[in-house]
Amino acid sequence: MASIRTLLRGGRGESGDVVQHTVGNALVVHHRDEISGEAQSLALSVVADTENDVVVLDLGSGIPIGSWESMASVLPRRRRGIRLVACGQRHDTAALAGQWLSERLNRTVIAPDGDLVRGAAGALFVHSTPGSGWVRFRPGRPPAWDAKRYPTPAWDAAATERRASSSTGEIEPLPGGVWVHDVRAPQVVAEHRDRLVADLPCQSETMTVLLGCPGTEPLSLDDVVRFWRDLDPDSRLRVRFVQYGAVRLPEGESFGQALADLLGTNVVCYPGVPIGAPGRFEIRTVRADGVLGWPPFALELGYAPRVHPHSRARRPLLLSHRGPLQWTEEIAPRVYWYAPDAVVEVIEAGLWVRPAEEPGNAERIRATPLDPDRSTMIFDDTGPERSARMRELAADLAARIERSVGQDSVLFPASVLAPAPKSGGPAQASLPAADVTAIPDPIDLPPPPTAGPAGPPAPVAFPIPSAIDGPAEPAPPAQPSFPAEPAPSVAPSPVPPVVPSPSVASSTPAASSPSAEPSSSVPSVPSVPSVVPAPPVPPVVPASPVEPSPQPPSPPEAPPSGAPAEADVPAVAAGSPGQPVADVPPTGPADAPGVSGAPAAGPTGSAGVRLQPVVTPAASALLPRRGLAEERAWVRRSLSRDFDAMASSVSRLMSEHPGMKSSGDRAADDDILVDSVAARLFLTPRGAGIDAGLRSGENGPHVPLARCAVSGLSRLPSFRGSTVVRATPGSVEWGLYRDRRLVTDWGFVTMLTAPCAGQDGDTDVLVWSMTARRTALLEPEGDERVEDRVVFLPGTHFKILEVTEPEGGRRGAVLLREIGANEIDDDGRVDRNRLSLDELAVTSLRRSLDRWAGADPRRRIGTASAGRFGVLPGLVRPLAGKKG
Repeated sequence: MASIRTLLRGGRGESGDVVQHTVGNALVVHHRDEISGEAQSLALSVVADTENDVVVLDLGSGIPIGSWESMASVLPRRRRGIRLVACGQRHDTAALAGQWLSERLNRTVIAPDGDLVRGAAGALFVHSTPGSGWVRFRPGRPPAWDAKRYPTPAWDAAATERRASSSTGEIEPLPGGVWVHDVRAPQVVAEHRDRLVADLPCQSETMTVLLGCPGTEPLSLDDVVRFWRDLDPDSRLRVRFVQYGAVRLPEGESFGQALADLLGTNVVCYPGVPIGAPGRFEIRTVRADGVLGWPPFALELGYAPRVHPHSRARRPLLLSHRGPLQWTEEIAPRVYWYAPDAVVEVIEAGLWVRPAEEPGNAERIRATPLDPDRSTMIFDDTGPERSARMRELAADLAARIERSVGQDSVLFPASVLAPAPKSGGPAQASLPAADVTAIPDPIDLPPPPTAGPAGPPAPVAFPIPSAIDGPAEPAPPAQPSFPAEPAPSVAPSPVPPVVPSPSVASSTPAASSPSAEPSSSVPSVPSVPSVVPAPPVPPVVPASPVEPSPQPPSPPEAPPSGAPAEADVPAVAAGSPGQPVADVPPTGPADAPGVSGAPAAGPTGSAGVRLQPVVTPAASALLPRRGLAEERAWVRRSLSRDFDAMASSVSRLMSEHPGMKSSGDRAADDDILVDSVAARLFLTPRGAGIDAGLRSGENGPHVPLARCAVSGLSRLPSFRGSTVVRATPGSVEWGLYRDRRLVTDWGFVTMLTAPCAGQDGDTDVLVWSMTARRTALLEPEGDERVEDRVVFLPGTHFKILEVTEPEGGRRGAVLLREIGANEIDDDGRVDRNRLSLDELAVTSLRRSLDRWAGADPRRRIGTASAGRFGVLPGLVRPLAGKKG
């Protein structure tokens, strides 16, 4: 029998004894008489390699080691590399022969140098001595270490070696993540290691970090800190902590909050252990005895550190979740329709059955902690007349959920878990910071500064799942930190600011003031109601004409019926609703005079109704690539004392909600303050003038105000679902919408998440939203306030799905869908393969109409803000309320 040394010198075996067959995702090389069960199992489970051919060498007792040459002869000659795996009695010979096979076949060979450990879902982990792992062999080059895991996750290099974290603690790499545990009970640890190796999936973008081990001494948090300090900033963003065993925590403190306070940064925790395959795993809670429990509906929880050691902790953000039933419709983030008079909301503890209108104890219910032993089903009992109904629905839901969840679920009335607070206490004067926490969308902020090895840990981002597609594998954590969001609700109660701002004098918006003739010039920005006596914002007066800047491409426009399909639509204009960016010169009364001669985009009706013109860069609210330093300076200078007064109340909001601030950068906080003041200014009736100026396509002082407002609104949480307003379109508006499929609005589009009682209009205008911003945090007070308002940012594209004019006693309806940036191809054309999204949006919008028809709407729009609604997206109606 030939030795390895003889083989590497060119020894040959018996060529007819070796054959190859494709099994699963691998090519198995084996003795012609048999293929071992180990080789079959490995080949069937291994994950396909997109860059290399996976080759399993079946070195069982029936094949001599001298048959390497025969093995090489049956392997195909290709340009692709080989990922070599050996099984059998001589499985450790793969690394020895890697370089020889590379030279022999003139192909790159990746082979394991160390013990090959099979993980969950076909993952392969090479781990034994220090430096073990997959080694890359290339013809004519020395071997090079390649990775620890296959498939290789983005965080692989951060978890390669076992090392001590203390005299009693150890940091141990696993195929699916990292395990920090006590080492004083090796037999107990070994039993749990086998389970974690076999069940814990290796996720490509997130690193699961398990802390503690059931049946061992509690893990010290010092061990966690030592692990954390060795991570690079990118790997820190990818960490998902799991409390797998006992951990020494401060008395009365939750696991996630203790970590966030100790590490000084946002952290994300799984409420249990992931098991299964990447992208298709489920999470199981860990009971005190170490047995895995029920699969929670909350999948990821985000914790933020306290602002002050003695301040109250914020309720954890529920970052991702799974729905209670497959067929139920998600009508708001984490809220699902269940009955005409009830919804089901996913909370940390389990599920909450409640009326569509949010009860007053909502935040106390959402703060109920998870019980690892059983699922908690909470039903609302705030009103005696509906308590029995909610209990009946909760019991019905528990019986319908799969047995693996429902067998251990318990029903609780809300009053038991969240008793009403005692009256007269000073704590009732304001809402806790947790009252505005929910799931925000990624926003375009500069990345937080990363500290050096001796500095504080870098903050972590909270990834956001898709509300339509449902949670799968969490998205890559490549976004910055996010501000808080009002809690989800179908018909929520108003969320007042934590600190009430001074009252402001009401004024009549310019959009509702009468005028004899429409004007093509820039409308005046309505006088700014003073928080303290101060001069109003000067009106917009166009200066001398200048040469217009080059125009961006035309907005997407589908031809009338019978013309080419959507794939032939011209390229869309630059900028997207989530990240409006353009090469825009500085603007303002002094440095950017008004632009005259902006082209009209369509026919004009008797009342001036027309399609919005395509704006020039100088007149656009899209954020300039150079930044907003000049616009912010202009806002501070022009608003003067008004700015100082409004900034005072906004500053108090920022202090109450740390998510509105940056990561300790004072200059960045000043910029956020200016943008937030501009956003609040826009939300007052003065914003009607800003909208009118943007839609006209002219330049003026409304432009720097609008850009800062865009930046401020972009930091607010987004809304995904049905939005609605009532309007009475005129004949010209109906004609313009019938002749088009796509429109772009260069101003802000203001909508509601539920109908408003008393709002005039014979037509329901509904828009399916993906990026509209919730404004509750910055809403003004008094009769200027609008509850449940959402705002689409300038440059948003809308697809017209259905147009039905009112007839007889039937109300009209206009159904639109926001076009996402992922629907635009590299050539700027609308993807024609998105009809399923149209169908989904139409179905959801119709269901929303049916649901709202069965409920009595309440008044949501303050009297001073009534003129902000009713203009169809993409159109210009200079005189609000004037019919075309």
